[in-house]
Order: sequence, then structure tokens, then C-alpha cells
Amino acid sequence: MTETRTDAMQTDSDWEHLAKADAYWAVLTHEEFRRKNLNEQSRASFFASGEEEIRDTFAALRAQVDPAFSPQRALDFGCGVGRLSLPLSQRCAEVVGVDVSDTMLREAAANCQISGVRNVTLVKGDDELSGVGGLFDLVHTYIVLQHVPVERGTRIFRRLVELVKPGGCGAIHITYASPVFRCDPPPEPPPPPERSRLNLLARAVLRPIVRPIRQRLLARRVPTPAPTRPVKLSAPEMQMNEYSLNVLFRILQDARVERFHTQFTNHGGWCGVQLFFRKDERK
Repeated sequence: MTETRTDAMQTDSDWEHLAKADAYWAVLTHEEFRRKNLNEQSRASFFASGEEEIRDTFAALRAQVDPAFSPQRALDFGCGVGRLSLPLSQRCAEVVGVDVSDTMLREAAANCQISGVRNVTLVKGDDELSGVGGLFDLVHTYIVLQHVPVERGTRIFRRLVELVKPGGCGAIHITYASPVFRCDPPPEPPPPPERSRLNLLARAVLRPIVRPIRQRLLARRVPTPAPTRPVKLSAPEMQMNEYSLNVLFRILQDARVERFHTQFTNHGGWCGVQLFFRKDERK
């Protein structure tokens, strides 16, 4: 089914709802980051995880893609409350953080102010990244596109790749298989239990006699209506989506990506890859 524009807008409003309800947990779904559990120690742990992620990303890009990698301008797509934008700001002269949630952007701005960071610009996101200007030495997104419907996310993926300058690098994370995916076929169901010939014969003889009696008895029963209870509307869930690696690889090749490296990820059984790449320097 082709996704409508209304569906896309609903996805954004769901994410804003999650941000208002529990912004830090919505970014990193561990109980210690729930609003009720947030304190100085858990906040430090939250941002330390972002520092570790960016450190590992830079190490992978330098080891596998470009030994001279030293970006001046970086894009953090799906920046949330700034978990990755802040450590990027310590390594780049300019960082642009993009998110669809106004609540996330306000919290990210507050975290930048608390940290004394002045080289991060925060931008409201859309599918075309229309609020983002220029090209980037690094385009980065992690555990974000998995929450975006595939048709829409593929368009965003293409746009993110376009925003990498010639000679620049990308680090884009996607999921490609759900926890229910298995390479091997499911096991055969167990055979039905054996029944004796006498048992089968008795069932065949008695069923036509017993069934109409049972139906007449059930028809005389007056069903008791179930008590009505108020329905509690649940908060929107984070959707998870699987992307086709074939489609994404073709986008990268068409964009003149010359060097390419992958690292597998697994989040609660959701299989994914981080795609590290460098564009050809020729325009």
C-alpha cells in the first residue's frame, strides 16, 4: 500500500506525543532514562552513550573509509534531545541537528545552553530537509530511520546521501530484518494424537445425536451483557520498519559512493547495519 501524506504527518505527530511524554526514553529506550528515573547520574549516562557512539563512528570512518577524515560541518538527522549533536559539536566547527519534534528541538536547545555549546543549529525536519542549507563533510543518523515508514524513509535516505559533499562521508543506520525473521524454515508441526478405531466410531455415531441437543440448550440461555468500562487510549507506539538493502545500495552507487563499509547492529532482535561511506571527490 502506498503511504499517503496524511500517514506521514501522523507519524510526526506520534513522535511529538512520545517526546512530550518521555523525551529521553523515546531517544534511548532504557528504563533508567524514563522521566521518573532521570537524575544527574542517569543524564550523565545518557550523554556518555552519545559520546561513545560518535567516538566509535569516527574510528570506523577513519579505519575503514577515509584515514584523513576530519569533518568541519556535520548533519545529525533525528537529533532528538542532542545526544549525538553535543559530541559532534566537540569535533566539528558547525553541526546542524534536525528533528520532526518541536519538543525534542526545545530540549536539545536547552542541553546545548547548559553545556555552553554555541556551534549547533537546530532545524525542524521534513522529508526534503528543506530547512537545511549547503552540503556536509559528515551526514550522520543513528536508530532513527527504523521508526520511519519505508517509502518515506527511503526518500529521506536518498536526500541524506545527496547532502554529503564530494569527498565527504556518511554514517547512516538502518534496520533490515525483524526479530521474527529466520533464515531456516519453521519446524514441522507435531502429528495429531492417534485415536483408537473404537473412539473414532463412537464419535461418528454420537456426534449427530449430541450436536442438536447442545444447540437447543445453548439457544435457551440468555447472555449476560458484559459491564461497560471506559476505554483507556494508549500512547502511540514506536513503529519499527525493515528496509531493502538492495534499494539503499543502489542509491549509494548512483550517488558515486567510492568507499563503503558496514557494521552489523542488533537492537532487541532487530537486525540492522551502519553504512559508512565516502563520496567520490568529483562533482
